[in-house]
Amino acid sequence: MRKIAKGNIVYHNLRMNLDNEQHRRVHLVLSKLNIEIHKSVNQFLIDAADFYIRSFQEDRLLKENEKETKYISRQELETVRRELREEVKNEIIVLLGTALTKGTGRFQGIGDEQGSGTYGGFEEEEKEDNPVVESLADGWG
Repeated sequence: MRKIAKGNIVYHNLRMNLDNEQHRRVHLVLSKLNIEIHKSVNQFLIDAADFYIRSFQEDRLLKENEKETKYISRQELETVRRELREEVKNEIIVLLGTALTKGTGRFQGIGDEQGSGTYGGFEEEEKEDNPVVESLADGWG
């Protein structure tokens, strides 16, 4: 890349090897480009490069060291851990509640209908008793 006297213009050189089929094809199009349709060869190349660049995610095109590296802080990590711990605890409460009601109750959490909130109680439903679960429950109590 080379800058000239005007600070807002830069040059990028393009070298083509006519022994290479791809280079030869590009050279043929550029040398016979219809200027009535396309503003100029320069604008055509910019449009083509821009179209190609937009078809990729930008981070796949840039050098590794030029990408912005993002790290998570200890405080953010601790917040994520706390939230995850709370979600797991609530899920365990739901599972235990379901097991204690022999799979016949429906857990109702405070704050939402799905039971992911804090304990709010169980709503009983009529189902047959499972003798295996009953004997296990008797052994626990």
